[in-house]
Amino acid sequence: PSHGPVYNDPALIVDAYQKWISPRLKNEVVLPYISMHGSTLLMVNRLTDALVRLGVTVHPFDLSVTDIGKLATTLVDAATIIVGTPTVHVGPHPAVIYAATLAGMLRPKLKYAGVMASYGWSSKAIEQVAGAIANLKPEIVGTVQCKGLPTAATMAEIDALAAAVHKAHAADPNVLA
Repeated sequence: PSHGPVYNDPALIVDAYQKWISPRLKNEVVLPYISMHGSTLLMVNRLTDALVRLGVTVHPFDLSVTDIGKLATTLVDAATIIVGTPTVHVGPHPAVIYAATLAGMLRPKLKYAGVMASYGWSSKAIEQVAGAIANLKPEIVGTVQCKGLPTAATMAEIDALAAAVHKAHAADPNVLA
């Protein structure tokens, strides 16, 4: 038919739609990022380790090699997105803007968000990424920004971001453990 395939087992489709409209979320963080000089990668690795220690599943996506369809699929049931970006001419890396804009257009049911950014001389990356995902209307659980390589203070901020994500997930009755 012109409107798509006919399914002999309509429960497959009905069950999928019920899952999609359910308020239930997984205790997961989707972490799209790109790193140009290593600073953002260090931040992503620290956040990933901290979240895993707290029992939160993390799906890091290196946008320089990621299949964007896999990223979109992973966003469907995740409770949180945290975007990691270096700064390119005051703003986020173009691949990050693309991924954040895509997430904003897809409008997954996630409830929480955060942004991590590194920069050399000036940055509006956090504000621009937050603007790209504003359509999702997430609660921003935290942001971390560092100049150059992350310092011990930056790593402490990343640990605090992980703790804030864990706390938000634990307090939300719709986030499944």
